[in-house]
Amino acid sequence: MGAIIALFVLLIVSYVMRPDWTDIPAIRAVYNWGAAFRVLGTLAYMFYAFYITSGNVDAFVYDNWAQRFAEYFVRGDFSPFTDSSLYRGGQLFYTNFVAYPAAFFLIITGNSTFGIYLLFSTVCFIGLVLMVKSFYLNFPGIDRYRVTLYVLLFPAVWFWTSTIGKDAFVFLGIGIICSGFRASSLNYVKFIIGIAIVYAFRPPVAYMLLLSMSALFIFNFKDPFLLKLLKIGLGVYLAVLLLDFISADWRIESFDVETIEGLQRSTLRNNDYGSGALEEKSGGLSSIPRGIVDVLARPFIWETKDITTLLASLEITFMLSILFIKRYSLKRFVQSMLTNRLSTFVGAFTLIYIVSAGLFENNIGLIARHRSIIFPFLFLAAYSFQFVKVPKRNLSPTNNYLPVETEKAAPYRKL
Repeated sequence: MGAIIALFVLLIVSYVMRPDWTDIPAIRAVYNWGAAFRVLGTLAYMFYAFYITSGNVDAFVYDNWAQRFAEYFVRGDFSPFTDSSLYRGGQLFYTNFVAYPAAFFLIITGNSTFGIYLLFSTVCFIGLVLMVKSFYLNFPGIDRYRVTLYVLLFPAVWFWTSTIGKDAFVFLGIGIICSGFRASSLNYVKFIIGIAIVYAFRPPVAYMLLLSMSALFIFNFKDPFLLKLLKIGLGVYLAVLLLDFISADWRIESFDVETIEGLQRSTLRNNDYGSGALEEKSGGLSSIPRGIVDVLARPFIWETKDITTLLASLEITFMLSILFIKRYSLKRFVQSMLTNRLSTFVGAFTLIYIVSAGLFENNIGLIARHRSIIFPFLFLAAYSFQFVKVPKRNLSPTNNYLPVETEKAAPYRKL
């Protein structure tokens, strides 16, 4: 019964969230498949959790705590939110907060494992749809079919989020933030709601989002000169203020080599497990280049040791291939960061996230799971500007491609 309830919730959500751009038959089909793949992802992750890892996944730990909290909630007792003695690990937010929505989902589905996992996957689906809708609104010349196809159907975004975990709600929070961007305005209420959701599950990512918000003031050149100076000053001030708060919260007195190496050692100990453990980073900030390679290229194909690392290697290779093939759009997207607010935010967050994950994560499995957050943004960069090749005689010697930035000039094309 719980599985049927979860399927019904997914059906209702997919119907309510269905945007008007699904009037194109091929895109409507992709959207429907995107909803259906939430079911496939749930079944795939359950097989992975029960048979491949033999229960060695975080979801089982969260489920145990969800069982305890659900016993309170069914009695109308919400003390797990207010009584610190009931907090997992003594903390309300961060990893511990996952058990709270899991407890409510457990109650809704009658303790159905499939149902609970599918509801988490549905939460992620909502966030992804909000992202795609925002991409459409802010980039008129975007390749709608391919962006919808890859954002909703790429394996990383439906496999790792089809379980009890933080990632589903992080996608929801980021999707709400993206929905606050309009060509001529910003919805700060949505920004606050989105950041609050992300903070509840992953405070470090919420800090990265806030830093990316400061870039909206620093790197937007459309304003008049005096207003531009005022915004740049405000953005720098906000960034410094946030960095000072983060350093105090994480007990970082300085950003020298010794301090960063110490922080690396303290965090890398927590993910030095399994066959996916990488060699320990050293050198502090000088290890950033290696960290970027870890996030954007590993595992290399010769490093694969099982089916999951093989699939992770194939998916990142596929992603890099698309970015190379669509390098003209990628270049144009980077250039648009100075004038397009969503480009500014997406570019800043992607860079900050890659550098941070590269510095402080040391496990192929964790990297493969956590980098799924930036995949929608990478697909956006690859397909936000379409280019058509025209005869050279109609072009200047230095330009063989013309950008297509309007729907009228860039009609829909099948894959």
